[in-house]
Amino acid sequence: MEPEELAPEQDPAEEGRPPFLQGMARQMALIRHAYPDLGALSLDYLFVCFLNECARLGRFVYGPIVIEVRVVEAIFEREYPRRKPGDPPARFDEPYRHFYERLSAEVTRSGRRRIDDLHWLMTFMRTTEGLPARVFGELGIRPEDVDRIISAGGQRAETTPTGLERLYSPEEIADYLGVHVQTVRAWVRSGRLPARRIFGQRSLRIRKSDLDAVLLPVRLHEEDREELRR
Repeated sequence: MEPEELAPEQDPAEEGRPPFLQGMARQMALIRHAYPDLGALSLDYLFVCFLNECARLGRFVYGPIVIEVRVVEAIFEREYPRRKPGDPPARFDEPYRHFYERLSAEVTRSGRRRIDDLHWLMTFMRTTEGLPARVFGELGIRPEDVDRIISAGGQRAETTPTGLERLYSPEEIADYLGVHVQTVRAWVRSGRLPARRIFGQRSLRIRKSDLDAVLLPVRLHEEDREELRR
């Protein structure tokens, strides 16, 4: 499989193309229109297109990954290469081309021949360049973490009406459990209760599925049952 076969922009005909790649082609056209002085079609450009296509209500969420898309866009706006008057049109740079080589390898590794958003996500997570490396490096999430979710058949968790997994603040968890918020924060610091920082923010968020995992049912011994009967 050649990298060009995976690139949404390189074939203008959308008929027969998977819906995700159709959406990516539209996002690429929108970003190029929004940044007419774009100096290069880069890996960061691809990443911003991907996040915009897959985000809901401005937030990309998959398993432990939570990314505020506007924060990434703001970094891109500050740092994208700008074309000066008289410069040639934007071209694909080397990191962009290397992405499609890695994407082809990811498709082969996964065994799923139909290219989807998870192939793109895993390829971004495995890169060591540009905005993807900065974002996933700050989040501290490894490709293996997402691989386990995919192997388990995707996300199984309480979701919001928009289909996103419900996230709680430490204060909401404390109120729900009837404990002090510092108790919840201590659980997070000790690793007992997994929590994630939203990329670009300091605030903590806790998934409903992670909370459920630490709320184990109590197994009573016989003497405990006797005590409760009294």
